[in-house]
Amino acid sequence: MDAPTRAAATDEQLRDAILQAAAWLENPNSYAAYLAPQPVEPGGLPAPIHTKPAPADLSCSLCAAPVAAGEIIGRMPRPRQPFVAMAWLCAHCLVDRRVKPRLTDVLLRAFHHVFSGSSTIPLNTAEAQVLSEALSRVLAETGEAHLRETIAALHTGIDANDPAMLLSYHRALTAVDALLTAMPGMEARDAVALAAVAEHLAQWEHHPNGLDQEQFASHVQWRQSLLKTTSTPTDLSERGGPFWV
Repeated sequence: MDAPTRAAATDEQLRDAILQAAAWLENPNSYAAYLAPQPVEPGGLPAPIHTKPAPADLSCSLCAAPVAAGEIIGRMPRPRQPFVAMAWLCAHCLVDRRVKPRLTDVLLRAFHHVFSGSSTIPLNTAEAQVLSEALSRVLAETGEAHLRETIAALHTGIDANDPAMLLSYHRALTAVDALLTAMPGMEARDAVALAAVAEHLAQWEHHPNGLDQEQFASHVQWRQSLLKTTSTPTDLSERGGPFWV
């Protein structure tokens, strides 16, 4: 139910639990698949554990896109630590965000992998193409030479058709910084995601909230506290994480 206790569950969470339990009783193999999901293909997504029509208008808990009542929403399997479970996702984030990625999807991947402490961000060919095309437009406008290495690394993975190329943390930050110069020409959703990602990455670099990292059990807890104490909360800070994306 994604609730701390049964008593704390909302009516909607209780209804979802009843429906899910009934589905498992009807097909016990689906419960086994829930406990031990099939391995995910490199560059792909696990199957959702639960889908349903949205009971009311809401927004996706990952990309923040609006979802109208009646559209399909769902939940992904609970991830390994330090990643945390996401709430309801839109159909795009459930199925298409890796095979038909938008720039926002790639930015969110970079953000949440950095959030978790990863030194690399695994991108598939489609994601690398989206990021490479965006950075190439920036390069054409600015001529900044420091982008060339990042774009070349992306092209290497694309040419190799690598489903899980590892973009380094430093090159991902280079990409975010470069894209900030091209914000006026971006789609609104991409610009909002980019601004939020850049803001929080800068917070983690400069410690503006005065939170001592040594007081926290892990860097993830420290970064979560930074998000919670930001003076101007973004969609990202309100949604939490890190999410396995």
